[in-house]
Amino acid sequence: MNRRWFVALLILLTAGLAACLPWQSPSEGQLVYAGPTEQGIAVGDFVPATDIQYVGMTEDGAEVLIGEQKAVKKKGDSLDWDGHPLPGVTLNLKQRIVWFTAEKMHVAGTARLAVDRPQPEAMPWPEELPALYKLPASYTVKRGEAIPGTTILYLGPTDDGAELGGIEGYPYRKIADSIAWTGSLADGVYLDTTLRVVLYNDEQLQVAGLATIGLMP
Repeated sequence: MNRRWFVALLILLTAGLAACLPWQSPSEGQLVYAGPTEQGIAVGDFVPATDIQYVGMTEDGAEVLIGEQKAVKKKGDSLDWDGHPLPGVTLNLKQRIVWFTAEKMHVAGTARLAVDRPQPEAMPWPEELPALYKLPASYTVKRGEAIPGTTILYLGPTDDGAELGGIEGYPYRKIADSIAWTGSLADGVYLDTTLRVVLYNDEQLQVAGLATIGLMP
């Protein structure tokens, strides 16, 4: 089995096992991002926003520290983590080890990142963030409401396209046009997202795309 198929199999397996778990259900007031993830962890580094450190390759497998506890993992073994990297932020990782060398460990699986009661504020993206997660995002936004995690409002349909509020410049977007937003969600939590218009009408706007969430613990 080649590496690409092995990664896909692990993601499907992990996603299938995670699908029935309660951590997928959002609580009231939470903004949730969830989906597949792949990460490369250099020797000495931590899985982003966690206390899991890759120590190195041994004859028995990949040596990691989970908190202060040593563990030796084989290819295909789980490497899960559940915790709060920042106040009001919950991160759940359901991952498995794809491969490892003396220099790097590669993991794949699913991630769920929830932010309690976000307060979006547009601002430039910080130059250096120690933890990044890129996850899919899709929303159905009622007329007069903001796209979750942003300050962009859907004002309704026009002959020029969907009219947006809270943005600079040209406010109209047609089907498949992009909507970009960068800013903070809470202290130490940042969002850079590009969404595309899927559908709009008198009642709602549907968008889908990719969200990059940066954490500064």
